[in-house]
Amino acid sequence: MSSRLAAVEFWDREIGRWVRGNHRLHPDLERWRGAYAGRGAGTVDMTVMPEPYIGPLAAKNTPALVMLGLNPGAPAPKFQGMQGIYTRRVRETSYGDWAKSGPYTDAAWEETHGRNRYHQSRLSFARRLHSDDSIPAQELLYIELYPFHSKSVTAAITPPADLLSRFILDPISELETPFIFAFGKPWLKAATKLGFGDGYQLPVDWTTASRTALVFPLNRDQRLVVVTQLGYAGPPGGTDTEALAAALRVQA
Repeated sequence: MSSRLAAVEFWDREIGRWVRGNHRLHPDLERWRGAYAGRGAGTVDMTVMPEPYIGPLAAKNTPALVMLGLNPGAPAPKFQGMQGIYTRRVRETSYGDWAKSGPYTDAAWEETHGRNRYHQSRLSFARRLHSDDSIPAQELLYIELYPFHSKSVTAAITPPADLLSRFILDPISELETPFIFAFGKPWLKAATKLGFGDGYQLPVDWTTASRTALVFPLNRDQRLVVVTQLGYAGPPGGTDTEALAAALRVQA
């Protein structure tokens, strides 16, 4: 069985148990839970559904954009709590089916929270990167370094090496994509702590002077591209995305 299918089956089983009221964590998830000790706004909220990934993890086609995140962000009990809208959907289907349906950009979310700028900015980035405005939200894959929610991240996240490989690096290595993306300066420290090395700066003709892109080697000649900008933790806009795409073509 492929690493991606194995990961999807694991999460379908374990999150399936959670949404049906069994909140006792699998021993591997207990170890993962202990990999982060945030306090205050960074305290982990275990009353909402874990979200290890969003997108087509086990699809036959390679996603248009593969991204790493630190964690799934602030809890939204109306959607992720035991009686939440998304929790009910997972209960009726499976975590994998829900995750590949394009949640957080659907009508239910936007009626409550408005347009999701986090996901929209990444969708716009994917379309600009590939010069393809037809890419849908369902073709973006987000994989989290830590699958549990918190309002912010206030401490280092250091998942056990075997879990990092099993649920993140090995599944990613099966995808036919040379570049994996992460956004924001916290990822520079995270990449080093995860053993990816110091990385090297990608020469890009940026229009935003404070923007940088550091490249870290992963498995199977894949590379993690960490894009940062002073005071901003999202993807670049149109002109800088074009410049980044040109620089990556040289690297590919």
